[in-house]
Amino acid sequence: MQGSTTVRGEHRSLFLLLALIAALGPMTMQIMMPALPAIQQEFQVSVAQAQLAFSVFVFTMGPALLLYGPLSDRYGRRPVLSLAIGIFCLGTLMCLLAPSLGWLVAGRAIQALGSAAGLVITRALLADLFGREGMATALSWMTMAMVIPPMLAPSLGGLLVDHVSWRGIFLVLLLAGVVVLAFTLRYLPDPPPTAAQRDSSWIEKYRTVLGRRGFYPYALQGVLIIGMFYGFMAGAPYLMVNVMGRPATEYGLFFLLPAGGYLLGNYLSARFAGRLGINRMVLIGAALALVFTVPLVVVTGAGWWVPLAFFLPMTLITVANGIAVPSTQSGAISAVPEASGTASSMIGFLQQAVGAIIIQVVGLLQNDTPWPMVGVVLASAVLSAIGALLLQRQPAGRPAPSEAR
Repeated sequence: MQGSTTVRGEHRSLFLLLALIAALGPMTMQIMMPALPAIQQEFQVSVAQAQLAFSVFVFTMGPALLLYGPLSDRYGRRPVLSLAIGIFCLGTLMCLLAPSLGWLVAGRAIQALGSAAGLVITRALLADLFGREGMATALSWMTMAMVIPPMLAPSLGGLLVDHVSWRGIFLVLLLAGVVVLAFTLRYLPDPPPTAAQRDSSWIEKYRTVLGRRGFYPYALQGVLIIGMFYGFMAGAPYLMVNVMGRPATEYGLFFLLPAGGYLLGNYLSARFAGRLGINRMVLIGAALALVFTVPLVVVTGAGWWVPLAFFLPMTLITVANGIAVPSTQSGAISAVPEASGTASSMIGFLQQAVGAIIIQVVGLLQNDTPWPMVGVVLASAVLSAIGALLLQRQPAGRPAPSEAR
């Protein structure tokens, strides 16, 4: 289905629904972060072992994302999404009742397997409904709403850890999964697959995506931008709780700053992407992120290890990320309109795979200083800025004539 390219006021309820669905995975990932030190203590394991409860979610979500694009292209968006949310609820119940770290990690893997569908299918629906011209703006508006649950999740997670237990997190997630499933079954649009989407095989779909030169520059740029956030997210909880001696609740409250920054960045993207074009938005975002990384390095080197010294620069970095990310995703998906769900899957896989590697690297390099975290953020920012400069040679999200079918 190829619908209107104009984003209008009547689409607000649709954006809210898609945001609720898409937020399930990021919320599930973020709400766990304040609980990791408590999980480490309860199960008497190392930091790197406790980190598995987080990184296995990201590792599993990567391959899972590859499943849902072709499945939803072939069988429709709503049936596939409903099944996936049911799988998520099963994994959440396992985590809630886990008697050991091994059971918890297994439950987290099943959670990731189910929640991955929301990230893929919501983007594919936007491509179905708004097409190439309207998708960057539509994705920005949806992301603004989607950011709110993950933004509040660390604060909620910290409160639950300090006043209930880390298991209370999974009771909340189970209730959220049931609500999302109910709304999906009742209200989610389900445009019928096109003949091209329905008839081609998985191999043909991925061959189409991977053979489209216009896909790679945007997809890889999106990976580099997201790498900054993953690097910070992997190190900040341990830095605050274990090094600074702050409670998990305080980490959750400080996390509102970068989450709010990402929200602001998406608002700016929604306002200006249509005027400036996606290539310029990516360049602006990457350049600002590199500039804002400088104070993060300075405070680390100077030994000013207090929460605001890290969270304020990271907030500015996430503003820059929010400016750029919708345009990278729009550019990559619009390069392969006949396999939009599969392209969305591949984007998600690349981001999650690189994110999982970054999370484990930061965990393994933990040395009671911010340097592993800050080093990863800086490296991602430098590579992203270089990639954004190279991207300016790319036509703005359109496949070259020789590549179009």
